[in-house]
Amino acid sequence: MSDIRYYITGHGLGHASRSCQIINTLRRRHPEISVEVVSTAASWFFRRFLDKSVPVRPLALDFGVLQQDSLVMREEETLRAYRAFLPQRQRLTVREAASLRKEKVKLVAAAFAAAAAAAADVYSVGVSNFTWDWIYAGLAERHSGYDDVLQSLEQDYRKAELLLRLPFHTRESVIRVVEDQPLVARVSPHEKKERRKALGLPAECRVGLISFGGFGLKDFDPSPLRKLEDWIFLSETRPDGAPANVRPLPPGDYAYPDLVRAADVVVTKPGYGIVSECLVNGTACLYTGRGDFREQALLIEGLRRYGRAREIGNDDLRRGNWGAALADLLAQPEAAEELASGGDVVIADKLARLVREQGGGKG
Repeated sequence: MSDIRYYITGHGLGHASRSCQIINTLRRRHPEISVEVVSTAASWFFRRFLDKSVPVRPLALDFGVLQQDSLVMREEETLRAYRAFLPQRQRLTVREAASLRKEKVKLVAAAFAAAAAAAADVYSVGVSNFTWDWIYAGLAERHSGYDDVLQSLEQDYRKAELLLRLPFHTRESVIRVVEDQPLVARVSPHEKKERRKALGLPAECRVGLISFGGFGLKDFDPSPLRKLEDWIFLSETRPDGAPANVRPLPPGDYAYPDLVRAADVVVTKPGYGIVSECLVNGTACLYTGRGDFREQALLIEGLRRYGRAREIGNDDLRRGNWGAALADLLAQPEAAEELASGGDVVIADKLARLVREQGGGKG
């Protein structure tokens, strides 16, 4: 039995990352409030980064967007798959509503679970910069005939009581009440030199962190990177044909924000988690486009306004033609503006107040 049931999408790790940050802060500041996580995100991520007191139950009430790799979405397949998923989602919603009532949960965190919360008379709050109905509407602009999917999503999201809206957000929301929040992001507590020494990296070299999350990067030729003799590139896996200056991460328990802090540049695609961590850890970002994903423009705008960022085309990225882009990026001045962060504390305290206000339900 938990006070808060926190649903986390299994799409990528960005939502899991910031949700863990909020939950860990909540447990530290308000240990009397219990939390359960419901998610199909990677179990290893929760084992490493979620407070050990928080149980995790695997269940998917959504699946985000289907992808070929980190850069290519399977757009119409996503819409078809969600349509096929609708009957199952309705059954799961009924089951979750019954469970919420039985367990006397006081608060549901995640707008995509609002339908289950409403059926159980439990207050629901979203914590995000967008909702999936907005993303799917963008897909449907290019693939007609999915009005039923969009209507179902909008109806569910309208049942949320409140959206705690994060930076890099769309102006549109079907949720009635919206409150803007500071950035939620994991900050490394270590200095750059300290992290580099721990990673066995020479102090005089440039360091790039290759970051393409759980979806990976297909058709990547790293061999041209050997020409960048003053660079070392860290990668979660060693790509085929990688030169000696492309190194797999050494064994050990390294928090990802520490890797971001150690790097001069993160090479990635625009995703909320990595964009946020680049900004709060003061690391430049070399990014490549990920198609027409609607959130992308919001993230790029934030990167360019509050950090150092440069785009590299998909072809140049996959061919390892990074030299000119990296040099141009590092020549950029520091950003003049700083984005307010510490949203995990603000949101954790807000969730705690909502739990106390709700008591046994929203009444």
